[in-house]
Amino acid sequence: MPTAMLLHAHPDDEVFANFGWAYDLASRGYDVIGVIATGGEANELHATASLREARTRRIEKYERALDMLGASAWTWLDASAGWVDAPSGPSLAGAAPDQLRVGVERLLTQHRPDIVLTVGSDGLTGHPDHVAIARALSTATNRGSVPEGVWGARLRADDVRAGGVLVGSHAREVQVGSGRVVGTTARLVARDVRSSAAARRRALDVYREGLGTDSLESIVSGADRIGDSIVLRGVFDATGWGQEYYEAVSPDHGSTAARQNAAC
Repeated sequence: MPTAMLLHAHPDDEVFANFGWAYDLASRGYDVIGVIATGGEANELHATASLREARTRRIEKYERALDMLGASAWTWLDASAGWVDAPSGPSLAGAAPDQLRVGVERLLTQHRPDIVLTVGSDGLTGHPDHVAIARALSTATNRGSVPEGVWGARLRADDVRAGGVLVGSHAREVQVGSGRVVGTTARLVARDVRSSAAARRRALDVYREGLGTDSLESIVSGADRIGDSIVLRGVFDATGWGQEYYEAVSPDHGSTAARQNAAC
């Protein structure tokens, strides 16, 4: 059975970045495994002051989302590192690059995935933790051993602008997003992910009630701030939920046949 690895900084990155392609791989018989570096605690600290409880809450959501995606299991990038997504504690972005690279190399050696899906060189959203993950994969000395390639999700600049306009049409003098989500004008590989759209909407709901299935207008009007997750929802709506875009994390990512298989 071929193996697909989803490698990310936080729980929920797999839904925003790679859900469609991963869903397709699972439906085609790939054993899909998730890898995260932190527990995504920041998104749960509004509900609890306990970092441990925040991690537990987020991991429960991660496991539910992976079930919807068709993944079989998940693991930590480096369980001994103690990285957290929180105002205090060791951060992924602050980790030594060599530590991240070695962790990635260890995972690739251990699991020998046929394909790896992650975020592109800009981290998809510009988040420093995301960028650190993309950099670690790009510098891993054994990344060339992945037969079907290492692929990073990107957004097109035109789609980001369209999504921002759509979100902004429902906002009233409120800042929209962090400003880090900008997209790219570079040529990307497109994946048709229409078959996974409904499941992706439900998976977004796991992380934030209604984020995938409520109307964008109701999400914006009910939010105390317009974060990047809402910006990405706007991008999905603006583009029809039908495609994901990718760049090869390294130019020697795999065979010509693998590249042709990835292209639409």
